[in-house]
Amino acid sequence: MEPVPVVGRGFFPLDEQLALPAGSSLTPRQQEHLVHLSSWMPFERAASMLHCLLGVQVSEATTRRQSEQAGALALAVQTQQAKAPSEDPPKPEARLAVSADGAYVPLLKGAWAHLRPGAIGEVAAEGQSQGEPEVHVHQLSYFSRMSDAETFADLAEVEMGRRGVSQAQEVAAVTDGAEWLQGLLDLHCPDAVRILDFAHAAEHLSALLQALQQAGMKLPTDLLPRLVHRLKHRGPALLLYLLARLPSHLQEQDGIREHVGYFRKRAALMQYPQYREQGWPIGSGMVESANKLVVEARLKGAGMHWQENHVNPMLTLRNAVCNERWQESWQQITSEKQRQRLLQRQERATTRWQQRVGSLLLLLLRLRPAVPKPAATSSPALKSRATLPGSSRPSPAHPWKKALVCRPKPLAKN
Repeated sequence: MEPVPVVGRGFFPLDEQLALPAGSSLTPRQQEHLVHLSSWMPFERAASMLHCLLGVQVSEATTRRQSEQAGALALAVQTQQAKAPSEDPPKPEARLAVSADGAYVPLLKGAWAHLRPGAIGEVAAEGQSQGEPEVHVHQLSYFSRMSDAETFADLAEVEMGRRGVSQAQEVAAVTDGAEWLQGLLDLHCPDAVRILDFAHAAEHLSALLQALQQAGMKLPTDLLPRLVHRLKHRGPALLLYLLARLPSHLQEQDGIREHVGYFRKRAALMQYPQYREQGWPIGSGMVESANKLVVEARLKGAGMHWQENHVNPMLTLRNAVCNERWQESWQQITSEKQRQRLLQRQERATTRWQQRVGSLLLLLLRLRPAVPKPAATSSPALKSRATLPGSSRPSPAHPWKKALVCRPKPLAKN
């Protein structure tokens, strides 16, 4: 019996119809569960949990690889969506609050990556506290990226457009007053009510008073709580007045100059009595929760260190699960994977076709018949003559011009 010939790899349409993952022994449903678990817990624990739930054994390396690939696909989808935002924005809520901040994630070799988490929520007043309505932010959604400020502002278009920030009736932005955050608001909601986070204001005020005491100024022990209470209930007028009364040599000292400039530049963002009367939050707790829930809960565990190119894929998965849009995100991941597989198959087919055409052209060039050289013509008159006319020179037909049949041997000469 003759051996079966070796066959090469090919495309089987049923694999694509069943959405079978290429190069993996997991079914599509198992792969989804594995990536979903990895979005909530470390890779090793996710692999153990998959074995407990479904009886499927996978290694930590496989779990990491599958999760990072899925996150990269989701990241590619959202990047494309940011370049072509939806033309039919949803109907937004009446009052929205927007906030963003900075965070850090440990990388390999002791480095740290700067992240930018953001949050969007619906503002509602519920209950009373000390005679004033309590303001809460509900229906939170998150967006986080490791990128520069300009790129973050562009990519945030997906979540901003989904929540209808630009079409909302009223929007408030509670931030720490950083310059890059003002650029983000200018792009997506330039008419938003801009509020300096009250906790940041109190923190800078405490640092300013400590710097003044270190410079030799005697201050009352209860000055900080009094100023904080006055700032919250009556605005920044008294604080700005006291800063203007500081001696000039103190205002220019290091450690004091920075805080004085901070308050003077953000005086318009500290109108807290007006914000509270309008029912806006004056704290950025929504973005603090985004930092804890999206970033710290998964990317800052004990002993965790990430490669830089794996941070954004994991953040994309975290945004999907924390926004409660996992099914939608996984469908996008599956579609993007099939699209990339189709493009790769088309590229391979094009490369094979080009190679075959090149080989065929080379073969045709090799098989092309040689063009015969024209034979030298001579007139019959010259062939019959032994000498050229009018000359004693022998003609081409002279017997002397003919080659010898054989050469004489040396012994014959002797």
